[in-house]
Amino acid sequence: MRRILRLVILISLGWPSHADDARLEALRSTLIGMRGTHSGPGAPRGATPQLTVAKHQLRDWVESRLTALTLRGDEGEFERKLNSELREGGLTCGDERSPMRQPCPDWTLAGYLGDVQVRRRAVFLTVQTAFGIECGYDESVYLYSWSGEGWRRVWETEQNTYTEKEYTPQTIHAVLVSPYSKANDYVVLTLGSQPWCSSNWHQVYYRVFRLGPDIQARPLVDGTQSAYLGAHDPPIQGSVALNDVLVEFTVGSIDGGVHSREAIRHYRIDRDEVKRIDPLALSPRDFVDEWLTHVWKEAAFWSESPNRRSMREWHQRLHKGLISGEFIYPTMHCPKTPDLWQVGVDFSDPPTPIGEKPKGTYFLLRWRPPYTFRMVEISDHPWPNCTEEDRNADDEPRTLFPVQEWR
Repeated sequence: MRRILRLVILISLGWPSHADDARLEALRSTLIGMRGTHSGPGAPRGATPQLTVAKHQLRDWVESRLTALTLRGDEGEFERKLNSELREGGLTCGDERSPMRQPCPDWTLAGYLGDVQVRRRAVFLTVQTAFGIECGYDESVYLYSWSGEGWRRVWETEQNTYTEKEYTPQTIHAVLVSPYSKANDYVVLTLGSQPWCSSNWHQVYYRVFRLGPDIQARPLVDGTQSAYLGAHDPPIQGSVALNDVLVEFTVGSIDGGVHSREAIRHYRIDRDEVKRIDPLALSPRDFVDEWLTHVWKEAAFWSESPNRRSMREWHQRLHKGLISGEFIYPTMHCPKTPDLWQVGVDFSDPPTPIGEKPKGTYFLLRWRPPYTFRMVEISDHPWPNCTEEDRNADDEPRTLFPVQEWR
């Protein structure tokens, strides 16, 4: 009786019944065949090309339901109904709301779905899906625009290459779309991180796309970096405009005692041309770290020309091995030239014993507000005019996204 009543309610709301839904049954069959599988040759984290089949089955099923969502319809209620059907079909695990109440396996979630998320982004609708793999979920996103006939898919991002080197599943923390454009010109930024069961050190991903006729277009920016995920929630933040993308996350420092620092990625986009621009860092010490850990081809643009040849030699010398050192406290300001600061780094191996004078390498840099830095000169001796201690230069926490949670 309860099932009949639910069917009547769904029909009255214009919501298709799933009783004879061939798409949902095909998805269920695919997922059940994947349960209990583990990694093997050609199956990183239990993922095989069959996972792409399941991704498209779920996507197509959601799209068949999108006919019930109007331009100004309630996407939250639409999302709730989708997930309710998936739970009732036994396609999720670990959810007490599911009538089957299936516990999740200890290691692999292969064959199970996470919740579908439906959000509005500017004039678009996003649908985010999650498929279980070993120790996490592989998430995909689809973007839809409204036409007179309903919602039409205009862009998507999936990870469908299942090799050890190229398979990069991610937890997607944000999908951001540039503001409304009369010219119908939009940029999409996705922010994600690698899911895993242990450690707070994993890859973060930031990818920038321009919407166009190819819904699977390659990204204009495809960034990946090892990051510390335990500093903020979410671990990567960003913003996007039509010609500007800004991203912030936390990376390891060359100084193990410092542990980590904020990394900034700021790009100017001119059609398909992308250029990294200021800010490059948020403090003198972080800028030195950034300058040291990037190849000279990039660092050269962050160096003032009069001493660039000498700085290149320093850069090449310091890049011969693992870049690791201890910052010499505190950072020093050069009061006779107010926009200059000095950062010292002790690269001694083993480190200089406590109480002894460090054998430092000293970086002279220019800092103009708010966060424009350039390398000026490098020496094995401190500069005599840099005599003013500036403990706040590096010790004061800074972020371009102050709403994020500091732990």
